Amino acid sequence: MSAEFWQDKKVLVTGLTGFIGCWLAEKLLEKGAMVVGYDLSDIGALPLHPGLKEKITLVKGDILDQKNLEDAFKKYGINVCFHLAGQSMIEVGDSSPMHTFEINARGTWMVLEATRNTGVDRIVVSSSNTVYGDQKDFPTLEGAPLNGSHPYGASKVCTDVIARSYAKTCKMNVVLCRQTNTYGGGDFHLTHIVPHTILAVLRGESPVIKSDGTPTKAYLYVEDTVTGYLRVAEEAHRPDVSGEAFNLTTDSPTVLELVKTVIEVSGNKNLKPEIKGTPETTRHDKEFLSMEKSERVLGWRPSYTLKQGLAKTFAWYRDNLTLVEQYGKKTAH
Repeated sequence: MSAEFWQDKKVLVTGLTGFIGCWLAEKLLEKGAMVVGYDLSDIGALPLHPGLKEKITLVKGDILDQKNLEDAFKKYGINVCFHLAGQSMIEVGDSSPMHTFEINARGTWMVLEATRNTGVDRIVVSSSNTVYGDQKDFPTLEGAPLNGSHPYGASKVCTDVIARSYAKTCKMNVVLCRQTNTYGGGDFHLTHIVPHTILAVLRGESPVIKSDGTPTKAYLYVEDTVTGYLRVAEEAHRPDVSGEAFNLTTDSPTVLELVKTVIEVSGNKNLKPEIKGTPETTRHDKEFLSMEKSERVLGWRPSYTLKQGLAKTFAWYRDNLTLVEQYGKKTAH
């Protein structure tokens, strides 16, 4: 990865205060970039990254406010935009479809229109593995049908198509990252399977699996997700990259294998997963994406195995447990 590319680059990240956004900001700063965050929240995961808020410029604003977006791009002379902001919860999509489409679809064209009007050179848009929906062929290639059908998945299909249309019609360097389930330290959604399992193990409790343990999904360590984003931005000007979508993915364990690996890296051999679900109550999701295109075109592949990533994540929660507990108390009020 080219450190020279990022030196003194002016980068704006929408949704910076989110879980992945904070990790991305940390890496950009490490490489010498000037980082501007654009977010509705001035809190998010920032308290879980001590010192980060003082190193960035944070613009509080709505991605549906095109003028405010354009003002931020102009004021800071932005070269590169990472569009991560959005409604990211599947259950919220099911209960509030219109809100989800408004944020994820309309929000995307607002950001893209603002970057077009202000001449931003490179735009990386966060898509999702959910755009694929149900598939018959595995591993799933980027050219597979976009079958995302529930509101969240469908909204990300819209995001995907809108971004590619801007790249083609407006001749913009827009690229999509279809990343899989990302985990790592600082994920403040403590009901997600990885932090939920780790916190149970740290309490000495048997982690509960709500399914029958057989669903398979890819789980990508956050540092790999971030290096994928950076690699895409570095190559966004290439004709074989601009307007394209890339899977950021890794191997796909079963839920039971994932939970057993958390227990293994914890060193607590006395704990065993408690499986609550049955085959009848389990949604047998299968997610197995291909990383062939990302490796061939971008030269990107994950650096961390599941065990290595979970070991780093477990260590983060163990070492920052007090910080996590304090954060939970503050955000609960």
